[in-house]
Amino acid sequence: MSLVPLVDSKGVLTFALNNRFAVGAFNAYNLEMAQAIVEAAEEEKAPVIVQISQGALEYAPEHCYAGLVRTLAEMVSVPVVCHLDHGVSFEVVVRCLRAGFTSLMFDGSALPVKENIRLTKELVRIAHAAGIPLEGEIGKIPDAAKGPISPEEMQQFMTTPEEALEFVEETEVDALAVAVGSAHRMRVQTATLDIERIARIREKVMVPLVLHGASGVRDSSLKEAIQAGIAKINFATELNKAYTSALREKLAQDPDVVDVRKYGVLARERVKAVVKEKIRLLGASGRAKEVLEFINTLHGPKGERKSLEDEKGATVE
Repeated sequence: MSLVPLVDSKGVLTFALNNRFAVGAFNAYNLEMAQAIVEAAEEEKAPVIVQISQGALEYAPEHCYAGLVRTLAEMVSVPVVCHLDHGVSFEVVVRCLRAGFTSLMFDGSALPVKENIRLTKELVRIAHAAGIPLEGEIGKIPDAAKGPISPEEMQQFMTTPEEALEFVEETEVDALAVAVGSAHRMRVQTATLDIERIARIREKVMVPLVLHGASGVRDSSLKEAIQAGIAKINFATELNKAYTSALREKLAQDPDVVDVRKYGVLARERVKAVVKEKIRLLGASGRAKEVLEFINTLHGPKGERKSLEDEKGATVE
């Protein structure tokens, strides 16, 4: 029952950027979470990115995730991307490319800038040879789970427009993750983004900008960030919270339950509700058909992918 096979992130994000909305990128760790993400997108008629982090590959191998997301994508009518999130290992990025992921990320932000550029550039070359886009990261997005982050520390982590320009020109990445005030693993929505910084980075670089650590960002700040140039927004912690709270609730209510489906379905529905809420917040609801039509313009009459130069020419400002 193949309605729409997996798509890559290039056209999806380009269309989102040009039309001032953002595509939700949601981390999945198991069947129920992946189902929730894809089903939510189908019900909202929205494009969606299912993200598999490098950490998740310690839970299950890359070909299992690729097969799962592909199967789910073939059951719906909306564009679905299978994306590697925070690939910090050169080898893992290549393995996910071989496994069939349709979008990749190399996160070299912990490396010296020159080494980050060198490795990202090489992985872009490899990914592009296979027709797959690659996201890079410049600046450092802190981890809230490691302790409080002072305003002074946050400023030191943030991406500068000059760094972003150098990185994009040197590596030719297809999307750029920037540090603009968010943090990973925040459990409450208290962060406010540096919107002016996002706008200044957007003036320097033409590729879609990516926001990581969005679970801890205020909704109003996310909306402003989209208007300033953010086209892909990542969520993980809020989905994990919804999933685990549903499990605790079900097991507390019915401690004798042994059928994993009984609590798995509740967890799936709770995650789906969060994903649908975020899709609406980002303005992606109802955009699936337009995105698919745009993607089709990036392919030739027999479905072959146009060159990267042709795709850049398809960008509308």
